[in-house]
This record gives sequence, C-alpha cells and structure tokens, in this order.
Amino acid sequence: MSKISRRDFLILAATASISLGLRSSKSASQFLSSTGDRKPGIIVLLFDAMSARHLSLYGYSRHTTPNLERFARRATVFHSHYATGSFTTPGTSSILAGIYPWRHRAINQGGLIKRALVKQNIFSLIGDQYYRAGFAENLWADLFLRQFQSDIENHIPPTSFKRESKTINPFLGFVGAPDAAMIYYSYNQFFLTGDGLDPEQMPGSPVFGYLDHLQIYRNKELDQASANYPFGMPYNNFYYFAVPEILSAVADRIEHLTQGSTPLFGYFHLWSPHEPFRPRSQFVDMFPEISILDKPHHPLSKNHPKPGDYAPVIKQYDEYIADVDDGFGKLLDQLTRAGVLDNNYLVVTSDHGQLFERGEVGHGTPLLYDSVIHVPLMISAPGADVRHDIYSPTSAVDLLPTLLHIADQPIPPGLDGQLLPGFGGQEDVARNIFSMDAKFDSAFRPFKEATISMIKGNMKLIYYLGYQGYSDRVELYNLQEDVDELRDLRKRQADVASQMKNELLLALDAANKNL
Repeated sequence: MSKISRRDFLILAATASISLGLRSSKSASQFLSSTGDRKPGIIVLLFDAMSARHLSLYGYSRHTTPNLERFARRATVFHSHYATGSFTTPGTSSILAGIYPWRHRAINQGGLIKRALVKQNIFSLIGDQYYRAGFAENLWADLFLRQFQSDIENHIPPTSFKRESKTINPFLGFVGAPDAAMIYYSYNQFFLTGDGLDPEQMPGSPVFGYLDHLQIYRNKELDQASANYPFGMPYNNFYYFAVPEILSAVADRIEHLTQGSTPLFGYFHLWSPHEPFRPRSQFVDMFPEISILDKPHHPLSKNHPKPGDYAPVIKQYDEYIADVDDGFGKLLDQLTRAGVLDNNYLVVTSDHGQLFERGEVGHGTPLLYDSVIHVPLMISAPGADVRHDIYSPTSAVDLLPTLLHIADQPIPPGLDGQLLPGFGGQEDVARNIFSMDAKFDSAFRPFKEATISMIKGNMKLIYYLGYQGYSDRVELYNLQEDVDELRDLRKRQADVASQMKNELLLALDAANKNL
C-alpha cells in the first residue's frame, strides 16, 4: 500500500475541514427588508456554449428554439452580439468585468481576473442595495464568483441544484470557503485525472487519483445509454445532472429570491448546452437532415474530422439545444405565473458558441469564426410585451455598463463596453468589436501567440500572431454578403484589410503596454 505524502495529507485535511465549515451565505429573508420604492431586479441567465448560428431564433433552418422565440416577443433581441473569446474563461470574465481579455488577463483555461481589477466586477459595482446572488454550474465560471465572493451575499455552490446526491463528486465541498480558488487548483492537480482537458493526464497523487477513479466507476451507469438518455446523462466533468431538474430548481430559487422588497441581482450560469451533447430521448431524431457546407481545413485546426463527421455531432448539438430550450420554456412559464417578469429584467445570453467546420469541432479554438463567437443576447424589461430587434454589432463587454445604467448606478471610467441600444445607448456601426484567443500565453506578459478578431460594421478581420508557420496573417470577410466566411477579401480589399489591421495592432499594443 502506498504512503500518503505530507503534501497529500495537508490538501486532504484542508478539503475535509472546508467541507465541514463552508462560508455561510446570508439568506434572502435576512437581507430583504422594506426600503421604500423597489427598483427593478436584474436576472442574468447564461447558457454555456450556445451558438447563435444554431438557434432558429436567429434564422437557423432547424426549429431548435421555440421557447426562446416566445420569450423574444417581449424582449429586445440583439442579432450581432459577440463573445470576447472562444471558451468560458475569457467569455465570462468580460461579461462580469466589462473589459476585454487583453486587459483583465483572464485568458488561460481556468484563469482568473488580475488582482488589481477584481473589485471592478458587476456584483461590486451594482452595490449592496441589491441582494446579490451568483451560481455557476461551470466550475471555471465559478472561479470568478469565488474571486468576487466578498461582493456576493449568496454564492450558490455549483452542486446546490442537484437532487441525486449519488451523482455528486464528494470532493466539491470547498466551494465558498476562504481561498477557495487556490483549493480548487489543488483539487484539480491532485484529485482529478484530467478535468476533461486531457483524458490521458495522470493525477498528481496516486491516492487521490484512485479515489477519483473510484467515484467515476461508481457513477459509470449514468454515463451509459438509458431509455431517457440514449447518450448517457449530461455531465460537466464533475457530476451528472438532468437539464429539467437544474432549470426547475433555478426557477424555484429565482422565484424565492425575488419575493422581498429589496431587488435581486442574480447571475445564473448553466452548463448546458455545453458538450457532451446528451439530449433526452424525446428530442433525438426530431429534426430533418440538413446540408453541411464542406469548408476547407484551416492550417491551425487540430481535430481534422472528415466532411461526413460533422453532420452527426451537429445533429446531436441541435437536439441538445432543443432540450435546453424546452427547460427554458418551463422556467419562463413559472417566472411568468409568479409575476417575476413584471418587476425584473431578464437577460439571456451565452459566453461563447461552438465550431463545426474547417477541421475543428468544439470551442476553445484559435479559429474565431462566427459560429464560436456569435452568441445570443435578449433582454426583457419589466412588464414588456413588445419585441425590438437590434442589428448593429454589440459585445459582451457592453452588458456591465448597461446593467449599471438599468440599476441607476454610476458607470466607472475606462470600461471597454458601451450602453446597449435600447437601454440608453445608440447603434454604432463604426465601433470596433474584439474577440481573442491566447490561452497558451502568459497572463502577465505581452502576447506572443494569439488570434484576435475585429468587427467594424459588416467587415470582420481575423489576425493571427506568433503561430509557427502561420504568423502575422490576416483574413477579411464581409459578414453581410458572406455569412459563412468563405470569401477572404484580404487581397481584393487590401486597403480595408490594412486599415483594420493597423487599428487592431494599435489596440493590441496599448493592451501589452498596460500590463
């Protein structure tokens, strides 16, 4: 039998003690009190990895989102809204901080916002006149809630809405504890066998690696096909869950938190429809076949699937979106019946999309085509019953200043975001909208290997920096005339490409100088 090292013992002891002594959250009933006229509350509902390109709400050929379309009848719908990155860390942090990744530096997988900017977060800026609650089913997003926990009255642990305790990894008890982010990294390093990033990764500790394997083995039946889940139950790399169960519990929590006289600011970050794509049986085979464009492989693609490999995974993704949309519809019905939407703003968005083209399947990619960065955004005002549509480009960094404006709170100087049209801002087709991927660069040094996209009006430039054999390259597309980004205009419109590249490099240089 192998010995437990002193280092392993200290980590195990710390985790065990934290599981028994979580940081307590102030209950809503303790916080909510009579304060005179009540401001409208604000609820942000984020569906992870939901690409706008796969939503019938935005014209997709498969009818994936009848309930989002129903919600849209009472909302402002943004048709050209962009995430700031191709995966959760940069995409979520820019929503919560109102600045681009090259400034807040949460650029690595599981990275954090730099210390000097931690207080520039939506929970802090919106103030304690709101009851602030945060939930993230994605543990990378939950890292930001841990960073901001001094500004959150109710940090809801990721496993709170699970009702089947046997499916919960028992080592998740550190959530909400002091130095929880540090313990999360220790947990990943010592307990897990890959964290979903590298299945071949060996655990740092044989003892805790064994315990993790044992837990996976105990829950193995949940990964197998069943009558209700033909592809196995949905899984977020830490526990299995049922989409209807999660969304029903979120609706219950929102309804409860909005009952007091103090308004709620609630951020709810759902895992679905993030992969693995595991729809319930009633959604499998519900859509007709569609034609898939065979786009050329990109030199930086990693997966290299064959053309015929895309259709099955796209079909499964679309079915999973339909499953999630069904759950959203039930949540919407419950909040409507309870009168929640009569005095609360509801924001529906995503942190990034998915890419199924050019040799890539998934996200976290250096290929910043629209499928992975074009995301949904809808905002309903209290009591609204009319739809409005905005077509000018907007960015995830616009949410923070807009929500502060809605809350009648001061907007700090230096944000990258603008007020969204329809909520205090004007349509601005001349502004630059940036997205980036630099996950393998240092968060503390100038960028050496990165992809940056810039949208100005209908034009989109993609710039590649530092990749071996593919550096200082650009691509240029007209998104209005070429929605599939197949006709690279960098040579035919060299003057436009040159001007946009210069603007991009000036912005990048400024970011590198202000580390």
